[in-house]
Amino acid sequence: MLKNYIKVALRGFSKNKSATIINIAGLSIGLACFIMIFVYVQVELSYDTFHNDYEKIYRVTTIDEALGVSSNNVGITNPIMTVEAKNNLSEITASTRMLNNGRTRMENGDDVTYAENAKYGESSFFELFNFPLIEGSDTARFNAPRKLIMTESLAQKTFKTDRAIGKLLRIDEEDWEVVGVMKDSEEKSHLELDLLMSIYPTQADSSLAQYLNGWAGLGMLGYIKINDPSNAESVERKMNELAHSNDVPDFWITKLQPLADAHLKSSGILFDGNNANKGDIVYVYSLSAIALFVILIAAFNFMNLATAKSSTRAKEVGVRKVMGAQKQSLVSQHLGESILLCFISLIIALVLCLLGSPYMNLGFEGNILLHLLSSPGLLITIVLITLAIGVLAGIYPAFVLSNFNSVNILRGKFQTSKSGILLRKILVVIQFVASVTLIIATLFITKQLEFIKNKNLGFSQDQVLTIQMNDPGLSQNMQAFRDKLVQYDQISAVSMSNNMPGRTFGRTGVTPEGVPEDEENWIVSALSFDENYLEVMGMEIVEGRNYSQEFGTDQQEAIIVNEAFVEQVGWDEAVGKKLTMGNDQERTIVGVVKNFHFASMRHAIEPLIMFYNPGPNGNISMRIKSDISETVSQVAGVWNEVYPDYPFEYQFFDEEFAQMFQADEEFSVLVMNFTWLAIFIACLGLFGLSAYMAEQRRKEIGIRKVLGSSVKQAVVLLSKEFVLLIVVANVIAFPLSYLAVKSWIGDFQYKIELLDGSALITFIAAGVIALAIGLFTVSYQSIAAALANPVKSLRSE
Repeated sequence: MLKNYIKVALRGFSKNKSATIINIAGLSIGLACFIMIFVYVQVELSYDTFHNDYEKIYRVTTIDEALGVSSNNVGITNPIMTVEAKNNLSEITASTRMLNNGRTRMENGDDVTYAENAKYGESSFFELFNFPLIEGSDTARFNAPRKLIMTESLAQKTFKTDRAIGKLLRIDEEDWEVVGVMKDSEEKSHLELDLLMSIYPTQADSSLAQYLNGWAGLGMLGYIKINDPSNAESVERKMNELAHSNDVPDFWITKLQPLADAHLKSSGILFDGNNANKGDIVYVYSLSAIALFVILIAAFNFMNLATAKSSTRAKEVGVRKVMGAQKQSLVSQHLGESILLCFISLIIALVLCLLGSPYMNLGFEGNILLHLLSSPGLLITIVLITLAIGVLAGIYPAFVLSNFNSVNILRGKFQTSKSGILLRKILVVIQFVASVTLIIATLFITKQLEFIKNKNLGFSQDQVLTIQMNDPGLSQNMQAFRDKLVQYDQISAVSMSNNMPGRTFGRTGVTPEGVPEDEENWIVSALSFDENYLEVMGMEIVEGRNYSQEFGTDQQEAIIVNEAFVEQVGWDEAVGKKLTMGNDQERTIVGVVKNFHFASMRHAIEPLIMFYNPGPNGNISMRIKSDISETVSQVAGVWNEVYPDYPFEYQFFDEEFAQMFQADEEFSVLVMNFTWLAIFIACLGLFGLSAYMAEQRRKEIGIRKVLGSSVKQAVVLLSKEFVLLIVVANVIAFPLSYLAVKSWIGDFQYKIELLDGSALITFIAAGVIALAIGLFTVSYQSIAAALANPVKSLRSE
């Protein structure tokens, strides 16, 4: 019996080649999109879930509610917070703290290597995190000054062997001993680490010891492990009480973030350089919704064509029932054929995933099928979805046809069934609701990204070359390096600064002149630079003056602020006003800089103070007039002359600043790619359905043409029903897409309007695009039917 069913199914597929190809193509592409997106989602959700008891581990962050701060969630805490919390709260079973050191130069004799992700830490790090040691399992040796634990790949790069225990490395003119080697981890973690340096100070490091043992300031990365996740709120409250009892300001509020949330739920957290490859839960939700839309479009396509084509098999069912076929066998046959077609599509979809995933930029490495096989839950879900589509697509013809009276079926009554027509209309509307929603979302995402990219940033980022000078060995000759560069005609200005827009600016406390006593706790962002910085960056002084070496007291007594500072304090004029810093140091405002964006567009421009530092700093930037390649070669020559032992590494500032938008750009490309695939799938179904309807109305069109109807009238007759369905879909999709885009765009402080004239044009344009695509799709079949010889149409009956 089964063999007979398969033969009948294959004959049916062969007889209706076009419908079969359309069904398989649409469902295969839909399943492939669904699989790729949900492998991406699974990878994103897997960050830090490999640690033992990860659900009990929390990252310690801080809400900074001081005046002057608008972006108030920061990924750091007080230096001694985790230590004191572990000592005082019984619910905390382990804690650790770290400081980010970034790229670190290491000298092994005459050989120099770099650790790309170095951090200072404690041996308790291994009590919380599963980064196994392949050498030096006794972490007690790490509880001493100048000790190192590195990954096996870094050990291999540095020593040409992973047997590194006891070897010495020179870092910042000090000898450090390797006491452990970590296994390279292939697991996903927000912690990117290749070198762990002991945070323990030597006796000479009194300032470091004082910092580590104090509550002053925010700057430490902290993690705790608690005995029961249900105690998290209680622990958080007790940690705040502990901090405030040690004179930590009330406007610093300790928060606990579950470890598994660190990757996806930290997009609004600043001072989060420790958080590598930070994701965004909004992207996960959005792409999951797109996956759902795509699979629904593909499934409804499949179901639509299955119900439409079922009428062509009505007579077959009638004959089989007359010959004695039972209802059960008829149902089994139709369901079996539908399910078989779905699983053929699934196999093709897996091949498409293998071939297509490298080009979709989904952010995960390796073979997508291996990712799929490593997740039995996801694999079972995909199989069940495929089975469900097959059952739903086959259930209507299976049960409806098998229940019809044989005489009525043979008379063709089923072909005029209103229930079948209504179902197909509903499915077409749902398909285009999803398609129009995706088109609108794509247009608005693109529009928002163009808006933030083209917005006046308050500085000129083009033709600015930057070199980071954070290595202590570079500071000694930094002034000489700068002085040589300014001699070149193609370099208009060279500046030294401690930071650049787009990187995280530090913060400091100030008290502006004239504010009430209850408003004295102002925390503002801070930047230091020399007198050439504003020229290099193309920034504008709107009040007062720039720093100058002609004023000998600028470095000790002057300060420049931005417009946001003046606005938030409430001054009409700022020049001449006083600011009080720590230790009651007083400075006079000598200039106001026009607002510029030094963080992403998700954050409002905050008050900023800018110190004068004409000496060596952590960054050199220069503005190049023209002939960029030749000038870069000249800069490289000067570098090699001044710093022969250091590699020349530079970056163009516009490329660096653009990295802030990289995640949004990649998300936009993903949405666009999957949107067009969804539209293609919908058009495949529309093409097949229009072909079926043209075939069903072939005799009617023939009669109309004999009676004098034009080709145009025949095309309108076949197309107007689809036009109406797409218009209905637009009406439903507009409010849905508005809510979706509003939710996504709400994360930006600077954003486009969604209800102005331009936005309304975007909505209408999306509807017109969907209508045009739909008309183009059905026009082929409509025109072919209208041009057909009516004699052949009527003779066939």
